[in-house]
Amino acid sequence: MTNAEYHARAEISKSDLDLLAKSPYLLKLKKDGLYQSDTSPSQILGSATHKLVLERNDFINEFAIEPNLDKRTKDGKAEFNEFLAKNSHKIIIKADEFEKAELIANSVLEMKATANFLKDGKAEQSYFSEIDGVKVKCRPDFYNEKLGLIIDLKTTSDASPNGFIKSIANFNYHIQTAFYSDIMRSLGKKVNSFLFIAVETKEPYLVGFYELDLAAVEKGREKYKELLSLWKWCVENNNYFQYGDFKDGKLNPVKTLNLPMWKFYE
Repeated sequence: MTNAEYHARAEISKSDLDLLAKSPYLLKLKKDGLYQSDTSPSQILGSATHKLVLERNDFINEFAIEPNLDKRTKDGKAEFNEFLAKNSHKIIIKADEFEKAELIANSVLEMKATANFLKDGKAEQSYFSEIDGVKVKCRPDFYNEKLGLIIDLKTTSDASPNGFIKSIANFNYHIQTAFYSDIMRSLGKKVNSFLFIAVETKEPYLVGFYELDLAAVEKGREKYKELLSLWKWCVENNNYFQYGDFKDGKLNPVKTLNLPMWKFYE
């Protein structure tokens, strides 16, 4: 199954949970095909790096490297439009970004630990299940069946322990850890650990290997179950509110706000 086919399915994914945490209305728009977030250059770089690390031989089937053309000229514009038409189903990446993705990917692959982790399994496989009455899905970057190890590769500006823990908090990677692990276990898959391989997107492209403690994973589990409960309520009540206060199965359209603590110390 391709990545596009996976995302087209209706089950709830981690990215769906991120939208739901912001607003059920946004997720409903996405499910109806009326909302799609823009793809940033950093996301393209991250996707290209993933492909080069995990499925290098399949890179040309998903990505097309933009030719160096002078699009200010008539011939350059025509040639570029022809390139786009031929590669309409692929992700377009600029040549310099491709070169950077190769350097980042090589930094990951040169680590001895990487070779041990990325074996005895498969990359980019899709899994579908049901948790708490909600159909769910996940697509681990790599699943090492022998070790019972889910691996997720993250590109980041700071792969140090102090830097990456901020990314975990900001992007809710603790939710991903619990969500993916529980889906895999529900399908009878062995999951002993969830490993993040974090690699920096600036030279010298430093790499870190991390796992979360039990308290962080349990917090992620608590939050994703809360979000699944919210989505179930939205579907059952046909109410996909924009912003509001949802608690204990009840919706209050008015939410009380508190000033951040730093404001009291100005």
